[in-house]
Amino acid sequence: MARLPDSIKRRKAAILIYTTWNLWKERNRRVFDGKSATPQRVLAFIKKEMSLRATACDAVEPPIVS
Repeated sequence: MARLPDSIKRRKAAILIYTTWNLWKERNRRVFDGKSATPQRVLAFIKKEMSLRATACDAVEPPIVS
């Protein structure tokens, strides 16, 4: 990863952070609320949060999430 441009490193880090955060939130939903979301729904949560962040930070490049 050392040879990757900083913008790509930041995107990969953001994807990792938002994925980890949303998996943790899903775990808490299951443990404490007795509710669960499908993997597709959790992925949608991740995409939405990344999109909101890009909008809030007025990102020039949108995050790479398919």
